[in-house]
Amino acid sequence: MKKTRNTRQRGVILDILKASCEHPTAETIYREARKVLPNISLGTVYRNLNFLRDQGTVREIRPSEGGSSRFDGEDSPHAHFHCVRCSALLDIPIPQALESLRFEEEKRISAVSLIDLHVIGSCSGCEEATPN
Repeated sequence: MKKTRNTRQRGVILDILKASCEHPTAETIYREARKVLPNISLGTVYRNLNFLRDQGTVREIRPSEGGSSRFDGEDSPHAHFHCVRCSALLDIPIPQALESLRFEEEKRISAVSLIDLHVIGSCSGCEEATPN
């Protein structure tokens, strides 16, 4: 296995993700990182986000209707709700029925390491704003 070192850039990016509840895009992370590291490039942000994603440290959330990927630094198990009206991306608990989901009868699956649930609909704020 290739040995990697923790870089200052990677640490700053991870700190931004851990402090955010907004699931920022790479571009948003880049703007925040430049406040601490003025010479950081957008390419460096993308490379480090990809590295952190591949290591399992952060999650990449890809929108279903196009748009930029968003990133999540929260490491506790949870699902995501995406509002199709306002594009809000919210952390939601994993439904209890899925917590004990097993695939013993499915011969094509050897092991499951993560269930990534992405629920799509309208948030309560958008529903309340809709005239009857």
